[in-house]
Amino acid sequence: MRPGSHAGSLPERHCMTPRRMTEAAPFTAEGSPRQKVRFHMTSDPQRRRPFRSRPSRRQLLTGALSGAGVLGAGFVTSSGTDILAEVGRNDHLRSVTVAFTSGTTREGVGAEAGLELQPDSRVMPGIEDPGPKQRQREFLDRCSSWLSRLPEQRRDLATSALLDLWVLTDSLPATVASWAQPWRYIWPRDAAFAAVALARVGLIDLAWNHLLHLQSLQSSDGSFAARFTPDSGEAPDARPSQFDALGLLLWGVSEVHASSTRAEGAAGGTVDLEAMAPMLRRSSARLFHRTERGTALPPVSSDYWEVSESQVTLGTAGPTLLGLQALVDLAEHTDGLWAHIDGGVEALGDSCAAYEATFARTFIANGLQRYPTSGGLDSAVAYLPAAGAGLGLDASTLDHVWDRLSQPAGGIKPGHGWIFDQTSWTPSTSLMGLGFARIGARVQAEGILDWLGEYRTQAGSFPEKVSAEGAALSVAPLSWTASNVIIGLDELHPR
Repeated sequence: MRPGSHAGSLPERHCMTPRRMTEAAPFTAEGSPRQKVRFHMTSDPQRRRPFRSRPSRRQLLTGALSGAGVLGAGFVTSSGTDILAEVGRNDHLRSVTVAFTSGTTREGVGAEAGLELQPDSRVMPGIEDPGPKQRQREFLDRCSSWLSRLPEQRRDLATSALLDLWVLTDSLPATVASWAQPWRYIWPRDAAFAAVALARVGLIDLAWNHLLHLQSLQSSDGSFAARFTPDSGEAPDARPSQFDALGLLLWGVSEVHASSTRAEGAAGGTVDLEAMAPMLRRSSARLFHRTERGTALPPVSSDYWEVSESQVTLGTAGPTLLGLQALVDLAEHTDGLWAHIDGGVEALGDSCAAYEATFARTFIANGLQRYPTSGGLDSAVAYLPAAGAGLGLDASTLDHVWDRLSQPAGGIKPGHGWIFDQTSWTPSTSLMGLGFARIGARVQAEGILDWLGEYRTQAGSFPEKVSAEGAALSVAPLSWTASNVIIGLDELHPR
């Protein structure tokens, strides 16, 4: 059995026989010696190492730094000192968790109020309306079979992740990133991971309904707004669309469908791919058009860093590959959905293979940096193993990226060119953990889960950031982190 695959797990995706890529061209990461990155699969056990993370992706970076360009260690402007002083300040912890404070209201909870919360709950005690507490119990009951599969020492961590996901999902059309106002939006990328996590724990009907909602938000040209308000479904501002949404949502559809297939006959619900026909048609047409049937990289777009870009990033190019691979997988289970594509189903495979070659001669050939030939390492590399993309990426590749992006508290930052504030970011850290888990590098994956568990807030939620000194920062909980933890646990402990 290949490393990274197991009974009940999704296989590595690929749409062609991987080209022989045993060694990438040398590249220079800023501040580090010239070196080569090797790509080869291995099942050898990996050494245990300390683990480290990243800074706030939806912060004031979108404003001041988008013009300056947080692109590399060499950036200098006349006001650079002031900008770096501003972003280098540690963010305060806005909430130790989010909890229902009445039957209809959920709020960020501070440290003092957090002490009143019962263990394993995101509902404040004493509220008259029993609705939230009952819905929380029903949610956990539906997850109980999945929880029982986990080792006892992992159930507390898993319950924290489930409750974080529940409180950011309950009674909403799709999961929001967090609950503080700047985060209280449905980001397609975050929602895709949340849907996959919900399906992995058996809530396939809920996951599918979320994906159907996102389909209803897609523009007629196939694009998605960067984010949506959960109540109106409108974009809150004129922020440009983000191309990574296409690939990640297609990956989400494919994963939820696979979970449904594995759980056929179970009570979690089923998936009707025909109901997703509008998204599949629009998204495939847009991917084909904007990549010239796989022969070109996708258009320049902001990615999970949420900053303006002048070049295609790994955080956009990687999800594009995932989307094309997902289309190939989905085509095996659907008939009559591909007539809009010249060449039909066969063209899906050809375009996916062409894009793999395009991705290999740009990003892989130059060391998987943030940009095709520059920018230093980026934690977006973890998208590929986390989604089972294949391409021969193995634990040594992730080890190299991890070492270069490590932060003092034990996690990693998003990339080499990120803010110089030494904070660990839990989304990047947990995504890397999921990548390790999916390729079978248990030691690294378990170590990252240990780290994430250790740096939860006193209410048990995962914060967005951890300071160099080990203090939780920014907001808690964060749905993307919780989702990565759930999917990672499921990979490590399959049914």
